This record gives sequence, structure tokens and C-alpha cells, in this order.
Amino acid sequence: MRTTGPWYAKAISLALLGLMLLPASGRLTALAGQPAGLVVDEPEDPLPEGVSWLDESVVIPVVAGADRPALEIRSPSAILMEPLSGEVLFEKDSTARTAPASLTKLMTLLLAFEAIRDGRLSLTEKLVASAHVMRLGGTTAFLETGEEMTIDHIVLSVAVASANDASLALAEHMSGSEEEFVKLMNQRAEELGMTNTHFANCHGLDAENHYSCARDMAILSCEITKHPKLLEYTSIFETRIREGKTWLVNRNHMLNYYQGCDGLKTGWTVEAGYSVAITAARQGTRYVAVVMKAATPNDRFADCAKMLSWGFANYSSLLVAEKGQSYGAVPVNLGRCQTVPAVAPADRGVLVRKGTEGEVSRQVVLETLVQAPVHRGDEVGAIVVTLGGEEVGRCPLVADRDSERITFLGLWWRLYKRVLGAAG
Repeated sequence: MRTTGPWYAKAISLALLGLMLLPASGRLTALAGQPAGLVVDEPEDPLPEGVSWLDESVVIPVVAGADRPALEIRSPSAILMEPLSGEVLFEKDSTARTAPASLTKLMTLLLAFEAIRDGRLSLTEKLVASAHVMRLGGTTAFLETGEEMTIDHIVLSVAVASANDASLALAEHMSGSEEEFVKLMNQRAEELGMTNTHFANCHGLDAENHYSCARDMAILSCEITKHPKLLEYTSIFETRIREGKTWLVNRNHMLNYYQGCDGLKTGWTVEAGYSVAITAARQGTRYVAVVMKAATPNDRFADCAKMLSWGFANYSSLLVAEKGQSYGAVPVNLGRCQTVPAVAPADRGVLVRKGTEGEVSRQVVLETLVQAPVHRGDEVGAIVVTLGGEEVGRCPLVADRDSERITFLGLWWRLYKRVLGAAG
């Protein structure tokens, strides 16, 4: 059973709060008795008193004429980003390097779901846990050496309960060793433009040369929003595996108490402090908020709620280009294919102030003629977005197929058919 329903999830949160008030030994038995639950590496994480950090009436609207808010964010490092445009609405020391804690697992999950997308991994296949996974501390799903578990349940253990042993088992299954998997993590981070990130492990326990920053984690989180199934896993508040014997519980309380919150991850270690990456969507607009190095669990949630609520109150995101959609054809001079479709390589959007959505216009601008050879992915045009006559966004359009340069014989045959057609 996988639960995201608000009344049931809130009841579980309150029950967890009651468990947190038990003596430590009683709490360990209640939450982590093998195989009934998990050992957690975060200290007590109570719900905010009265859940006051969700009172959106305290969010001060933007001052007229101001482009960005003067939000009071308590955490040392924070950022608010809109995924479709990549625009940053607010940031505070967002490139400061710090230990990422369990936000590391977002990259582990992304690589897994990219492998699933490409057919290299399946949620139904099983892995076998090695002896290494039992040596990790912190949060655990109690994997035992030689235990078989489906990728589905491994992913649930990572995404919902932040299990370190499940993260390591997944890495070893995909790449043969954690070391090889970490190479893929750093390669993907470089491709995404995560310039202040270096991974040393797949789970996030403190380690030398293992660091990231709020901006990079926002970039990673935005990429994850392109994978609806992965986002769905991170939105699950509680579920059970091992035929109901092991209970997995999410520490992201915003799933239950913040309108539109539908995923991503929390983290904590001694070095990292409290961190969280949150995404929320309302009326077609989605944001990603990241907080790192917070002093308390309440601070990380309060700061995210404040940034998100400010964004929703003042801006709207408009989709201007859909991935794979054709926006016309471009002629190719001396190409084997005489035209190539111009498509959007990804969903792209623009961010505009609330109330100005009706003033936005979009124009498709294509090259009048391109020279062969043309390769799939070559830029052949753009969608230009304007607001009040001023450009506010631009989405590149690329060729959707190759068009090699035509041979002399091919050109002669094309001219022959043209003449023959005109004669007929």
C-alpha cells in the first residue's frame, strides 16, 4: 500500500510525533524492529508546533516595482528555481559548498530512472544484496547479505525512507561497484552544469571530497521533475515492503501540509545540518526550493514554504514549447532530405508576473535555408517569447533528423525526376 492521501498521511505524521516523544529505546523498538521498520540517522524531527510555518498570510507580497523579494530566510543557503525556464527567483549564498547529506540520493535515483527509461534497468528485476551493504550506518532497510529485492522496493526504500543500504545495493547492481557508479554520478553532474558538486559516495554519509550546493541541487531537482514516475516515488509518504513487514516512512512533512507539494527529499548529517529539496505545483506553475545547512528541521521547511509561497503569489509559469513537438520544416540546400522538422528539444517555458499572462506572445522563427550536412540536434530556429514588445524568453528549435549532403548521382536523379514530372 502506498499512501499520499492527506488525512491518512497527516494521521501518520501525528503518530510519528507521538513516537518521537517516547524514550529512545522504546522509539527504536517501535520504528526499527527488524524487519518491521527502519533505523533513522536524523535526530528527532518533530512537526512544527501548530504547523505555523505553513501560514501563507505571513508571506509579504513583492513591493511594487521590485523584481525580487526581500525574504527573511534563516538558513545559510537557499534557492528558488522554476524548472521550465531555469530562472532563479530567489537565492541566498546558493553556491556555497557544503555536505549534501541524503540529497545525494537524488542523483542515485536519477541515474536509475534514466536507465529504466533507456531499457537498461527494470522495476521488476531483482538485485542481490552484497556483504558491503550491511556495513553502512545511518538509515537502513535492513538488507541482509544475499537477500533478493526488486528494484521497485529498492527504489521505495531510497526515495521514501532514505535507506543507505538500498542506495549502495542499487549502485552495485547498476555498475558493479560503488566506485564505478560514483563516476557516473559525477559525469552526469558535469553534464547538468552542477559546477560546485563532487560525489564521493551514492548515499550521502559525510566523506572527504563529497560536496554540493543549493544551486546545484536545484538543477538536479529540476531535472528530476522531467521524470514523472521518479517524482511519484518521492511523493509517497508511507508504504510497506517485504509483504507488509517493513514500514517505510518519509521525513518530508511538507508532503502532508503544503498545498501542491509532490516530492523530492530531505537530508541530515552532523556536517551537513538539515537540508531539503522540495517541489510544488499549483495551477500549471511548478517551483523547486532547496535549503541547505539549516540549523533545525523546522527552519528548512519554513524557509522552503516562504520561498514557494512568495513565488506562487507573484509569478506564473507559461509553457511555450513542448518536447518533440514540430514547429515547422526547414529547407536543406543540397541535402538528401530536402527539409528537416524543427522540434523543441525539451519542454521550455517563461516566467511572468501574475496578471500579465494575457500579454505574452510567441513567434516561431526558422532559418530560411540551411546547408547540408545537417545533423539531428543542430539548431535550426527558435521560439521567441515577448511581453509588451520586449523579449522575455527564447526556446531553441533543433533538427529532428539527419540530412547528409546529396551525391552527384543523387542530385542528377532528383533533377531528372523534377524535369520528368514537369513534362508529365
